[in-house]
Formats: sequence, structure tokens, C-alpha cells
Amino acid sequence: MSDRGWHDVGALDDLRGAGGLVVRIGGREIGVVADPVTGVVHAVRNRCPHHGAPLCRGTLRTRLEGTPGGYALSDRRVLACPWHGWEFDLANGRCIDDDRMRVATYPVRVDDGRVLVQA
Repeated sequence: MSDRGWHDVGALDDLRGAGGLVVRIGGREIGVVADPVTGVVHAVRNRCPHHGAPLCRGTLRTRLEGTPGGYALSDRRVLACPWHGWEFDLANGRCIDDDRMRVATYPVRVDDGRVLVQA
């Protein structure tokens, strides 16, 4: 179902229980991820721009920042590619370590317990 480009992809409770899901909208695979730490729901293209890995099979984690010998956890949450570990900021799709790499992100809203993605 859609309403001006918004697609119902499932119940928020089911998404949180599963941690994430992959849906097909307009010929694209989109991963919808419920961050258990922040509570925010994100939607990103399920294809790593590095070598085409299924990005949403990666790990959602807090980013380590710093220099050798001085690493610390930041407040930035990233999705790490399952193949080579490239990390992407879920808020904007940018690769943390290479500005040339970016994954498409999509607006998400929750209405009456349903997750809607605009794509």
C-alpha cells in the first residue's frame, strides 16, 4: 500500500522484534532497521556501494573513533557491511572512512504502530 510515495512495510513491534527487514519497493531492495539503542528506525538501500554486498545483513553498532592507542566509543551509530566492514552513517548514508562511498537513505515515519518508508 502507498500514499503519495509512502509504503507500509510492517508493524513497528514486529520490526523491533526482528531488528530489521528487507523489502522491495519500486525494484529496489531497501533495508529497514530498528536501532535498539536509539529507538530510531532507518531505511537504507540494501546494497553496499563498495562491492554490492547485502548491506542490511551487516552489524549495527556504535562507531569507534580516535587514533591508534586512543580509541573511544562515539555517539555515532553505523551499519557495517558484512563483507568488508565499511561503515555507513544511517542518518545520511555517508561512508565514515571514504566520502566517495554513500548508500541511499529513505525517510521513515511511524503511524499507528505501522512503519512507512518513502521511496
